[in-house]
Amino acid sequence: MIRLAGILLLLSMSVLTGCIAARDLKARVRAVREIRFLIEELRLMIRYEAPEVSEIARRLSEDDNFHELGFLRLLPGYAEASLSGGGTFREAWTRALSEERGYLSEEDVSLLERTGSILGSCDCEGQLSKLSVCSAEADRLCEEAREQYSAKGRLYRSLGAIAGALIAVIAV
Repeated sequence: MIRLAGILLLLSMSVLTGCIAARDLKARVRAVREIRFLIEELRLMIRYEAPEVSEIARRLSEDDNFHELGFLRLLPGYAEASLSGGGTFREAWTRALSEERGYLSEEDVSLLERTGSILGSCDCEGQLSKLSVCSAEADRLCEEAREQYSAKGRLYRSLGAIAGALIAVIAV
């Protein structure tokens, strides 16, 4: 009886591991979509309002549309500390991003770092044109993340179930 319970536990853990791996891929898809939305939000802010970078940080941190981009909640505090201490907004952005990456890949983080380096670096038109390039990159990353989830999500769930069944057969 204990052996059967152990086998069922191993089977369940293996299936759960596959499901968690697939969930992480899906979370990355949501995060990359939010990056795309973030860039569009920045473009609109800069085009129609041209706020200071500290105001941008505050507004982004208060926006409820960015659940997967947790670094935005840290950004206003880092921006205030950095700007008052003679630092740059880019340093604050990078520091917040390094502390709260979430499910982002290296490519996603690189895109966000480039996006943060654009803010406040030149005139409005220059920022808008650079953000347009970032927007196209975000579209590409979003498509890649969706394809990766479609291909690997099912694979991870299946492999978890197969590995669990194999462990169960070996244990019997």
